Amino acid sequence: MVVIECPHCEEHIELDDDASGLFECPFCEGEFEWGESDTLAPTSAGGANNSITTFSHVAHGLGGVLLIFGLFSNWVILISGQISLGITPLGIKGSFGGLSETSSWFEGLSSEDAFLAFVGLIFMILVIIALLFQIAHITFRIIVHMTEAGNLEISIKMIERAYYKRWATSKGALICTVAGYLLIQLTAFITIGADTEFEIIPRPSFYVISLIAALIAQVYFSYQETLMNQ
Repeated sequence: MVVIECPHCEEHIELDDDASGLFECPFCEGEFEWGESDTLAPTSAGGANNSITTFSHVAHGLGGVLLIFGLFSNWVILISGQISLGITPLGIKGSFGGLSETSSWFEGLSSEDAFLAFVGLIFMILVIIALLFQIAHITFRIIVHMTEAGNLEISIKMIERAYYKRWATSKGALICTVAGYLLIQLTAFITIGADTEFEIIPRPSFYVISLIAALIAQVYFSYQETLMNQ
């Protein structure tokens, strides 16, 4: 028999030594996986699995880099051209030639655009939370892969938490990113667009489209890796 901790309620559960598959906790009724993937046995799917892992590494790395640069990049374009104006998580950014300046959301709270500034602060918080989710997700991912490779020895409890929380943190990064973008996009459309009689139409930047695509790919490949290890 092997004794493990439920990843949901942390109660101790006894399983047969050769048990594997999907189980239900007798205490909290939460479902969890145990078996070959948790004992870190190698899979036999060959090249296809290696390709999924490779693409997953690329998606995770790209998502992390884009989220970091996203703190200073335009998510919503207001004006483009020689003179450009856009919305970043830190405020409204204006650029002319090689010069740029950002008016922070905190400064906007005392102006007539206080509503946009207030929503902008929520947008900034969501982006920061998304970044923290991404950092946690990549950390859990590194722990799992290093343990699978035999380069890290940690407790079964830590392995379980890293294995299950890497999936939740991946989705968390995507959800907060999409929620933050939709919130600021809709608010900009209602406020700036309406105030200018839609001479200015806020639109998504190429950056934010790339970011969301990378995070969707990250979630997809994480799910495929989970299926691969079952």
